Amino acid sequence: MPTAARGATTRRPFDERAALCDNTAVRPLPALVAAVVTFGAVFALGACETPPDEPHMRDEALALAARYDERLDELKHRAEAVEQRRAPLPHDTLASASADRDLAQAHSVIEDQRGYLRTVRSRLQKPSTRAELRRLLDEMRGRLEDGVTEAIADLSAVESWIAIATRTGAPGAPRPPPEPVDDRAPETDRSGAPIR
Repeated sequence: MPTAARGATTRRPFDERAALCDNTAVRPLPALVAAVVTFGAVFALGACETPPDEPHMRDEALALAARYDERLDELKHRAEAVEQRRAPLPHDTLASASADRDLAQAHSVIEDQRGYLRTVRSRLQKPSTRAELRRLLDEMRGRLEDGVTEAIADLSAVESWIAIATRTGAPGAPRPPPEPVDDRAPETDRSGAPIR
């Protein structure tokens, strides 16, 4: 009497265990090497054909310098306006000394950043490598943005002090215009009583 189903004990071609490297028709290593060499050659040839980035990076640096020149001009006009609003206020209190110091610091930072931009423009006149231009652009963005932020903070502090000093009525502070006074006689009804 059979113990298994018909065909269960016969061997089939796929019942054998897989053995590595028995198939000599497939050679994956030379094909992989050929693909890597081909890709490397295409990449190397493509890299040789790129146009130089130096003129583009130099133009980017000059455009960045022009944008920061405009921002520094705006900050200089703002500082002059703050200085005109600050002039009539008292200069002998502790808070006014802090405001004067902040205003002087803002002027100093603005002029320092203008000097830095002049230095950058002279550095851009000399031939530079791509790495040097990249470092210069990064340095410009960091230094100029920090300087602009510092000047804005100083000017905002002085503007805040001016607003508080004029609101609290500090001696010498410009007074708000007085309320208009109505000198006319109040309106009355027929009996002479005022109409409210």
